Amino acid sequence: MPANDKIRRSWLLVPMSQPDRIAAAPQAGADVIILDLVEFVAEPDKPAAREAVAGNLNEVKAGGAEVFVQIEPDLMLADLRAAVWPGLTGIVVSRAESAEQIARIDAIISALESERGLLPGSVEIVASLETAPGNHRGFEIATASPRIWGLTLGRADLIMDLRPEPSGEIHLMQYLMQRLVTIAAAARKTPVGAWWRHPDRGLLATPANTRAAAQRGRAIGFKGSFCVLDNQVGPLNQGFTPSESEVAAARCIQQIYADATESGAIATVTHEDRFLTPDIVRQYANVLALADACATRDMFKTAAVDGRPVPVP
Repeated sequence: MPANDKIRRSWLLVPMSQPDRIAAAPQAGADVIILDLVEFVAEPDKPAAREAVAGNLNEVKAGGAEVFVQIEPDLMLADLRAAVWPGLTGIVVSRAESAEQIARIDAIISALESERGLLPGSVEIVASLETAPGNHRGFEIATASPRIWGLTLGRADLIMDLRPEPSGEIHLMQYLMQRLVTIAAAARKTPVGAWWRHPDRGLLATPANTRAAAQRGRAIGFKGSFCVLDNQVGPLNQGFTPSESEVAAARCIQQIYADATESGAIATVTHEDRFLTPDIVRQYANVLALADACATRDMFKTAAVDGRPVPVP
């Protein structure tokens, strides 16, 4: 795992129109809290929701989470003016559909960073490809701005009205997930999502199903996922963290390869009837690096909740 990768396994969506949810969010243990101005905020409530963002940015960080704000492209100026303040980590662009749209958002953010004392280029963007045009232009969107950190499908299954297969799987969802992971890799961005299965649809799921979706998602390349319930946060953190058995297996491989290197038998070293090539060994090294980084992130959040001084994760 590259040293500059950020551990963002759980992304908790919190409606800005629900003060009780906002107050409880720091205790959920999420790596990222998304203050939502789009999905779960009724139109009449949006002006008041925008007004509340600035005053809540630092409050929701009390549990050690990073904070993003989800915005509506059609209302980008109002939403961005409400969101871009010191304490903000990034913006989630719902229904992202074009590189030009991202470029406009980038320009507005740059002006607000200058106006409000944020470091230039510090506010990141996650583009949510929820529509057919957005998915079609995925690579162009991913490379439209250096601010783009990641890509997600968001609520594509609902917005695109993808029908269920006879198996209960959502039609085209596997294709869209795999395509998103490929686009993100080509653009050197981070794919965010989980592999939800019937009876789950969208972001709602039981804790057990959430963990299974996270494990399946990590297996195909996702690094974290959105959720809407506090009790999904822990399962996402667990599902996107290497298990004890994975860590033990990775350490075993590392030791076998180190012993073979020392003895000069590296060209013929095998494990469970397969050759251990440098690429395979590197994959296991990435598992160990990810496990260490996740442990550090969790220690940071625990210390933040306890009010103890903490190093930057």
